[in-house]
Amino acid sequence: MRSLSSHPGALARAAALALTLGLLTGCGGGGGGGGVSGGGNGPAASGPPPTPAGVAPPPSTETITGGMQEETYQGCPPEGDGGDTGLNLRKNRIDQAPDQPTPLQNLLSLTWPQGVEKARRGAWAPDNAATVAQNEGRAVTAEGYVLLVRHEGPESPNCHDAQSRDYHTWLAASAGTLSDRSASMIVEFTPRVVARNGGWTDAALLRLTGHRVRVSGWLMLDQEHPEQVGKTRGTLWEIHPVTGVQVDDNGTWQDLSAAGATLGNVPVDRQPANDGQGSSGYATPAANHRRARQPHRRRRSSS
Repeated sequence: MRSLSSHPGALARAAALALTLGLLTGCGGGGGGGGVSGGGNGPAASGPPPTPAGVAPPPSTETITGGMQEETYQGCPPEGDGGDTGLNLRKNRIDQAPDQPTPLQNLLSLTWPQGVEKARRGAWAPDNAATVAQNEGRAVTAEGYVLLVRHEGPESPNCHDAQSRDYHTWLAASAGTLSDRSASMIVEFTPRVVARNGGWTDAALLRLTGHRVRVSGWLMLDQEHPEQVGKTRGTLWEIHPVTGVQVDDNGTWQDLSAAGATLGNVPVDRQPANDGQGSSGYATPAANHRRARQPHRRRRSSS
């Protein structure tokens, strides 16, 4: 028999065959070292388990629109079912960001261009949109006293679902009653964000009335209700949506999500909000029309 050393070509082929067999042995089988899925040369790969063959992964309902995290909630898309799409997308955002502590009085003093009032956002003049954008979308935290919390009526951001409504909340710089709301700021708890916070039960949110709170959320201009400024609100600027709330519990801030705040067992007011804002789904009782008109304290810029 001739040796392989006397035939260079045969020697090369034998070496290649040996290398191939070695690679196959390293990549296959269970319990062997050196393979990607083996346990001998490092930690196992992390991540979710693979989707079974033939089964599609569940679709994500979350999207990013204009830098805002959105989701389809109970069949209702982020833009709602009508109204001002740009405004609805801001109302329905679900993301959070580090909040900037801001005195409530500073927020009440913010101005806005008169040209945006009652106008859809798509029709805003570029300079007016730029002016609003200087403050809109800021993540803020403000302290104040809750004058009242009431359910909104069905609205376009929530696809007019009677079971999925905002909590319309009047926040004031000092303790008072609903008669003091002309100098208050509206802060809104939305169904999408409420569903993400276990301690935000219906009873807990409605019982915030009368408490000193620290509210965090997104600064937003609701241009749809200028006729209410100086009557049922102090500004068109809102904290909307609210993304966090703490309650002053005898000098200690308690996070409402942790269900640690003492809110008392007071009767819950489940009446809908009634600011006369028909476009938001509010009821408009006759008493609103008989109320004496207060000075119209509109805070806005002249542009």
